[in-house]
Amino acid sequence: MKNLLRIMIFLSIILITFFYFDSSINENDILEAPRQADPLPAQEIIEQPLVVERPAEGVSVYIGGSSEDWIADYGQPERIEPSAYGYEWWVYNQSYSNYMMVGVKEQEVVQVYTAGTATDASPYNIGQVLEELYRFTIIEDEITVKFGTNIYTFSLSAEDRETRLLVSFDGIYAQLYIDKEDGMLEAVRFMDAETLIRHQPYEMMYVGDLLVTAKPSSMLQTAIDKANAKQVVDLTNVYRLHHQQRPLIVNPAVSMIAARHSQNVARKNFSSDEIELLTLEERLESSSIVYEEAAENTASQYFDAAEAVNGWINSEDHRDLIYSNRFNQIGVGVFGKYYTQSFLRQEPAKAEKQ
Repeated sequence: MKNLLRIMIFLSIILITFFYFDSSINENDILEAPRQADPLPAQEIIEQPLVVERPAEGVSVYIGGSSEDWIADYGQPERIEPSAYGYEWWVYNQSYSNYMMVGVKEQEVVQVYTAGTATDASPYNIGQVLEELYRFTIIEDEITVKFGTNIYTFSLSAEDRETRLLVSFDGIYAQLYIDKEDGMLEAVRFMDAETLIRHQPYEMMYVGDLLVTAKPSSMLQTAIDKANAKQVVDLTNVYRLHHQQRPLIVNPAVSMIAARHSQNVARKNFSSDEIELLTLEERLESSSIVYEEAAENTASQYFDAAEAVNGWINSEDHRDLIYSNRFNQIGVGVFGKYYTQSFLRQEPAKAEKQ
């Protein structure tokens, strides 16, 4: 009798534990971009004499050239979207294996971002291992950039050297986005000096004038937020394919919930008003969304979608959700520099592809 009582107590504890720790909902903590000091003026910056020859082939050769030349070779983009930095994004997502985003400003190509394994990103190949990159690439802790009469120095942290390298060529620059868990190159961004300086992706010192980017109007910012959300979806699916996982289908209703959550997180951080942040479970239930399992990644202070996704894949818990095979749907919402990425398993799938 005593043994039976002990067994019943033990089973009760298991049931209570299961009830309170139900794994059908998983919300990761918000991931903040690495904090950087404000750009600092310097008395003097010594220009680096080392000049690495610019690649002679691949998508980087278009940097500084006309958008007409690009269209002649690659055709019209699937989407044209605004950015917060004065250029338009031309998005090529018809084939994820050739996924590219091209920054165009005043009919000039100022940057090319690619995560497509079939894209010619010479001298790099998506999927290369970090050790190989270090063997044939000159990696420096500081990169000096001259723009007009101004000089800027970017400093890479130890984390940067594992997750997003910066390489200087003659007249252009490359950011190499690494998945530090498996040490593989996931994406490359080639850009001109002005674009790099306006992004300020690393700690920066300067001599001369600091480039100031105008703050977008509220209407333009809304369009930028929607563009960033679509790009997060694209890149999530591109990265999943890199890791042999199926693409996720967009659930518009979940995207609306994610957008409101990003806005509420931003308001909570910048407003004196008491703003209650609902859990993912509460948000889904209030919208009558049926699901088998759900999870969520959030991030803040990343300057664009590519940076946010790179941040997530280099945080263990966030990375696990992006590459999980448990989900079949996704919803993404962005508000300024606040990102929400929600995952769902819904059987049968009722979402419509975006």
